[in-house]
Amino acid sequence: ELPEGCTPENTASIASDLAGKTFGLECKETGIEDDDSNFTRFLLLGRRGVVPYLNKKIPSKTSLVFTLPNNAGALYKSLACFSLRDIDMSKIESRPMSAGLLNYLKFRNTVTQLGGGGRGPTFAQELPRFRYCFYLDILASELDEGVQNALHHLREQSDYCRILGSYPANSRLVGPVAEAVEALNSANAGKVNRGDLRLESLPGDKEGARQLNIGIVGYGSFGQYLSKKMGG
Repeated sequence: ELPEGCTPENTASIASDLAGKTFGLECKETGIEDDDSNFTRFLLLGRRGVVPYLNKKIPSKTSLVFTLPNNAGALYKSLACFSLRDIDMSKIESRPMSAGLLNYLKFRNTVTQLGGGGRGPTFAQELPRFRYCFYLDILASELDEGVQNALHHLREQSDYCRILGSYPANSRLVGPVAEAVEALNSANAGKVNRGDLRLESLPGDKEGARQLNIGIVGYGSFGQYLSKKMGG
């Protein structure tokens, strides 16, 4: 569904080759970046992870987010959890912590100081009003023994750590999604206009599962448009 005032004749999108082939789009231009080293990550979100379809023969990546106490050397020690186990990292970046997560950590810190218990390390100092989350990509599956040990070590240092998911590296598709795309390609084989058949839905779209919450950060009016469309 296109935004108001947009038609197929006056609308274009920036997408991967795979997305264009999957949805039968006509490619107008390739290599539009002004720097050959630039690339864009497109995320395929699902209610079910693809970890069961990963194995030792499929290069995998894992994304996680964590926070750290405001101590000297905290980030260095957290990254050592992975380097000491020869786990390679492909990306790390920091983002300001959301107000919801900051309030949760403040509440948990208060409960811990009052003797109510709690998980993770305890920090006697008052939490600052502004903190950062660290996003990390590692080149291994979360089910690998070394990664499990590294995550256990990291949780001993972090007051919040969450695995966002493991997935194949190099944009490889696995599981039901790969089967659906393969079925579409087979149906389109020999057709001049590949747009005749499209992948209208993915496996699991019709499942009566819980609501999937998606956060959009830093995209201005376009992010507001996406939020309205996804929330509507």
